Amino acid sequence: MVFRLSKLAELDGFALRDKQRIKALALAQLPSSQKVLLNIAKLMLLTPLFMALAFIHGWLLLPVLLLCGLAYPLLTVPLEIQFAKPYLPQAIAEFKKGQA
Repeated sequence: MVFRLSKLAELDGFALRDKQRIKALALAQLPSSQKVLLNIAKLMLLTPLFMALAFIHGWLLLPVLLLCGLAYPLLTVPLEIQFAKPYLPQAIAEFKKGQA
């Protein structure tokens, strides 16, 4: 599983912002059934984390929430990349067409 966009050979030569736009274009091309599957997979991944938050009380919750907020992209981006991979060639072509 790829954890960062910089590890994808298809996106070599693009700036980070461009890679993120291409990923967004690829995710937009997902069929609705795969979008639902992606959202369910993200929900299943994040549910134990948020269930654990229910047991933390008081001011200790604040730093834990900050940590969870920072961890959210670390947990979900690899999943999004995996789902977007098959649609990257079309997304790259669409991105290049938009740049011209």
